[in-house]
Amino acid sequence: MNNIFILVIGLIFILVLMLIYKQILKKIRIIEDIPTSSIKGVFIGLVEIKGTAETENEILSKFTSTPCVSYVWGISEHWEYEVTTESTDKDGNTTSSTSTKSGWTEIEGGIVLQPFYLKDETGVILINPEKAELEMTESYNFECTNADSYYFEYGPPNEVPDSTHKRRFFEKTFSLHEKLYIVGQAKIRDDVVAPEITFDSLCPFFLISSKDEKQINSNLRWNTWGIVFLGFLIWIGTFWLWENAEGNQKNLSTYFKNYWTYICTSSYFAMPLFVWFFQVFNSMVDLRNRTNRAWSLIDIELKRRADLLPKLFECMQGIQAYEKETQTTLTILRNEISKTENSSATSLMGQINILAEAYPNLKSSKNFSALMHELSNTEDRIALARNYFNETATWQNTRIERIPEGWIARLAGVSLAKIWNAEGFERSNVDLNFKS
Repeated sequence: MNNIFILVIGLIFILVLMLIYKQILKKIRIIEDIPTSSIKGVFIGLVEIKGTAETENEILSKFTSTPCVSYVWGISEHWEYEVTTESTDKDGNTTSSTSTKSGWTEIEGGIVLQPFYLKDETGVILINPEKAELEMTESYNFECTNADSYYFEYGPPNEVPDSTHKRRFFEKTFSLHEKLYIVGQAKIRDDVVAPEITFDSLCPFFLISSKDEKQINSNLRWNTWGIVFLGFLIWIGTFWLWENAEGNQKNLSTYFKNYWTYICTSSYFAMPLFVWFFQVFNSMVDLRNRTNRAWSLIDIELKRRADLLPKLFECMQGIQAYEKETQTTLTILRNEISKTENSSATSLMGQINILAEAYPNLKSSKNFSALMHELSNTEDRIALARNYFNETATWQNTRIERIPEGWIARLAGVSLAKIWNAEGFERSNVDLNFKS
């Protein structure tokens, strides 16, 4: 029974580590597989963007009064005490030993979050940081004793039990204009027709970080190696305890000379390899679907151009014709009135002149400017959609051509994607003829 208990406990620890390992691998794949979008090119769905943190309502951090968009702060107090334990050997002799336990307890702290904007050279987008995984920049870390006035000035008057009268003050911020890296779900805002990045329970990953993409991926990869190594140590320890349970004692030399030992310990690596295979397979399927979606975004933008611009053009032509008709009518009335010489006609002439100056409020030049702006904006959106597709497709092709990921891609039914090029892609442009 003891043998089974040891194996079960060991396997539970290993399974927990493998689940963590799987989640970290998933994050790595998401970060690598999603191309960085410009803010103007953000489409609905999972996106990756970079820019600077901006807000109209800046807040000041607790300890350093740094202008920021969000911050976290905390105060920890150190404690220490001695523990005496007694033990009895096989001869009935009792011995006592004393050990010291110590640690830190957080006595105060908090997090201040508010929606802010991320800005790059193409525009801004609203970010709602609630429920996001936050990697802030450490702006303050200070340790002092109760002899320092800072100890009670910012901390509570009461101390924790067994306090050593040491306190640590820390602060982390997303400061104003700081460069941030964000992976999250883009949705349409409730107040205006524009995207925002916010928490979504269906989104696999929502990260806001002051680190760049390379640093984040490097840290995650080191974490995977650490988890695999820790799991290996637990696996070896489990079999060692299992071999030595119930009085079946073996020394280390006997243990390592047994070929069964090497079979059992090396079998551990089948688990992280299976998790890696599972995650690569799923990520290849996700990447294929993401590439297909990126292609559909091009068609969506082309459809938008085909639907919107003719209607906008017809509306502008109608306004232009109405302005022309109104100006012609005013000119005829002015000429007719100028032929009369009575006072009432002269008064009416003045009113018409005032009307001619004030009307129309919407000038043709503004209409043409609005049309040109919409034309430029539409073509920019199409170009961004095409660029997004090419980046996604290129990365898909790169992963397929790698070994051993390419073999797994074939099992998943993922093939090379065709890169978009103008010669092989035909869509009719919208013909806007300004001639009457």
